[in-house]
Amino acid sequence: MSKDKILTLLEEHKGKILSGNDLSSKLGISRNAIWKSVNALRKEGHQITSIRNRGYVLELGSDHLSESEIRMHLGESSSTHNILILTETPSTNTYIKEHKDLPDNTVVLSNTQTSGRGRLGKTFHSQDQGGIYLSLLKVKELTKYDTDLATLAAAVATAETLDKVCGTETAIKWVNDLYLNGLKVSGILTEGTIEFESGTLSSLIIGIGINVNTERFPEELEDIATSLYQVTGKKSVRSEIIGHLLRSLEEHLRMTKDNPEELLRKYKKRMLYLGEEITIHRGNEIAYGKLMDLSRKGHLIIESEGKTLTLNSGEISIRKREIRNE
Repeated sequence: MSKDKILTLLEEHKGKILSGNDLSSKLGISRNAIWKSVNALRKEGHQITSIRNRGYVLELGSDHLSESEIRMHLGESSSTHNILILTETPSTNTYIKEHKDLPDNTVVLSNTQTSGRGRLGKTFHSQDQGGIYLSLLKVKELTKYDTDLATLAAAVATAETLDKVCGTETAIKWVNDLYLNGLKVSGILTEGTIEFESGTLSSLIIGIGINVNTERFPEELEDIATSLYQVTGKKSVRSEIIGHLLRSLEEHLRMTKDNPEELLRKYKKRMLYLGEEITIHRGNEIAYGKLMDLSRKGHLIIESEGKTLTLNSGEISIRKREIRNE
């Protein structure tokens, strides 16, 4: 479609003017057809300015999920990804699980989710169109990853991407939440499928939700969640973040097998509560201890009541312990 080709050219020259003559000669279509396509792109949400007698410019701050712009920032590995962009879905992880024929390295994105999910059955606020709601499917060569560390790899990849693109200082709350200024900005949900007969892993789904340009949250989340916009005061281009994130994600997934020591070092450098007293929630049970370290498999090493315990993620969540003076 000429509309998609026009968008690709505008994205390649984002912030710069492209004349109607240039677009017409490059695409072999009339200037009237270009004008109609530009208007259609504007209706989709792209911020395109017409400059009289000069041409069109896609504004630098234009934020609209775009496959071509994602691929531009994804770089050399772009050809290895199958990218699907949905208007709305209950959950991008669920979408992948319901569509069994999706190829390896499929990336599912949605402008909104009606039933965004987090770890331990918690919901993730994802009905705001200013967020990134993404799932990556891996089905081939899973043995090149240590999937026990996949969630940690995704957390480090996401944190490094946000800091690089947005200039933030992102912390990680074990095992799958990212924080800015003490509030949650991102959550990760990793799920696997086991072959019944062989007992081996047949697929890996990594779901990542990021509050990007959200201006306001529901009242019940105002003291819990934040967005990149609320922290930096600037709107971000989601397609740019996604492109960099997918590159970083592959790099850190490979690190789970090739260099797990470095991955754990990166994770612990950002880890909240390390060396501090924490409260451990496991179902209805509550325990207390000091967070000492992470094991080689990313499990918590806790010192509690004179004992050293190793706890895996399972049904466990942690919080900083508030010790009150009596």
